[in-house]
Amino acid sequence: MSMNTGETESKTENQNENSDSEKEKRTAHTAALTLGILCIVVGLPLWWKTTEVYRFSLPYSDIQHLSDKKIEYLIEAEVIWASPVKKDALFLTDLAQHLNRFLGIQQHHASRLSSIFRVSVREGETSELVAIQKVTKLADLENILSSDNLNKYNIVVVKESSIITQPLIAPKNCIFLPYNGADVNGLTAQIAHLLLDVSRNNDVAKSMETAQGLKLQRPDKDIMRSFRYHAGYDLTFTLMVPEPEQMNVDWTIEQGIEDYLSPLVKSLEEYTQISVTSQILYLVSLGGKPKNNDGFYFYSKQDLPHVINPLETKLGSHASNNPGLNFIVCIPARDKSPLHLVDNNGVPIASNAFLSPRWGGIMIYNIDTVNSSSHQSSPVDVDIHRVMEVFVTQLRLLLNIHPQWMTNDLMVLNTGSSELHMWELSGWLRCRCVENLVTATSTLQSLAKLLEEIGNIVINDEIGKEVEAAVAAIEESQLLLKNGKLKEAFLASKAAFNASELAFFHPSLLELLYFPEDQKFAIYIPLFLPISIPVVTSVIQALRWFKQQKKLKSD
Repeated sequence: MSMNTGETESKTENQNENSDSEKEKRTAHTAALTLGILCIVVGLPLWWKTTEVYRFSLPYSDIQHLSDKKIEYLIEAEVIWASPVKKDALFLTDLAQHLNRFLGIQQHHASRLSSIFRVSVREGETSELVAIQKVTKLADLENILSSDNLNKYNIVVVKESSIITQPLIAPKNCIFLPYNGADVNGLTAQIAHLLLDVSRNNDVAKSMETAQGLKLQRPDKDIMRSFRYHAGYDLTFTLMVPEPEQMNVDWTIEQGIEDYLSPLVKSLEEYTQISVTSQILYLVSLGGKPKNNDGFYFYSKQDLPHVINPLETKLGSHASNNPGLNFIVCIPARDKSPLHLVDNNGVPIASNAFLSPRWGGIMIYNIDTVNSSSHQSSPVDVDIHRVMEVFVTQLRLLLNIHPQWMTNDLMVLNTGSSELHMWELSGWLRCRCVENLVTATSTLQSLAKLLEEIGNIVINDEIGKEVEAAVAAIEESQLLLKNGKLKEAFLASKAAFNASELAFFHPSLLELLYFPEDQKFAIYIPLFLPISIPVVTSVIQALRWFKQQKKLKSD
């Protein structure tokens, strides 16, 4: 009896030990499974979320569709019949119909661009006719029938006289056309060509093609010569004095800038900022070796690149995001005076100056060399009027302000100031507005393509907001341009251009560029492999144990 009792107690103890061991194993395997599930359900998403690249949601679809929208610009014109040769209402109505049919919608080679002309014709009012009859000189035409609208042109048909012998454009968008007895078709052609010229219709198309990067059938010198639009330009006027010990130069550049350049700068200050500085360089002369002719030295056209290149190292560094324009007055050394620039026929150029595309201009200023043998310093008074007259003309060419007329006999009424005429400003704004729209669109599409291809680039909120602002400004500018609000359209295009440039060149795009995928594995494997192997092994063992327990219970 006592032996049975001992065996029973021993079996009970073994069963209790097995039960405790099984509970411990179950607890351990349950903990391993729980840890594995937590790592997969919580840890992995948390790691993924906290290490993902932040990318602002950009309007990719809107950016892509920007290039599908046509750019249309409206131009308004009013023909005023002020000729003593009276025409009936039928003739004027017929003229208006012919003009609108002839001009209509000008579709350019670039399919995205078209111009819309709206032309009306009316008889001149009595007060207008009286004002024209009182004109005794060209200056009297400056304020007659002038337009206050940048986007509207007045074409006044007047009788041919000793004062007005050919088409004349006044500063405020008014064109005076002497009537030569042409019929409706002939008059339509004259007025249409004048409008296309003054509105710079062809130049707008060229600006768009250049901004798109299209290859023109033949290089256009105006496009190649002028700068693209920028928010600002830095002008530097430099006087080069090679022999300061022999020349006491009076350089009144401050007064010259105030008198000749400031009116032009003020005309553009609402649209682009132009900063002006000046300097004098001593003991510096032009590069290259001028050739000697009977009585003077000269540079030919082929010598000019050798003149500019050595100068660039002496002008000083230009630390600015704005393009720099250099205007240099060089006084030749006495042993190389007089120094001239000659044309292809060897004839000296009257201005003795030349322009380098997208760089600036150089003027050679010869002085009196009668006392060249004297070792004493002689006074030199630089004629600032002559200098600034050349440089202001060159600046207009470099900024693409100077239009290229197709109508050879169109005469411009000069006011004696460098201030931009209204028709010059409107043409410049029209060209620059279209250029900005195309450039901003191209920049945004390039940025969108880059960000789509490289998924590891961080797109922060600042970049996203700039992109959204650029897209909205492009759409706004296109609408304003189509409605004829030229100034507002340009300002919107300027905002689009600036925003797109800020987004594209934002430093964070490269600063926060994450590693490629293969480098990510090289970083994360040493970090997570020592942790993950025990966890994975424990989970596998736990699954096997629970599977074995389930099989034992079923048996």
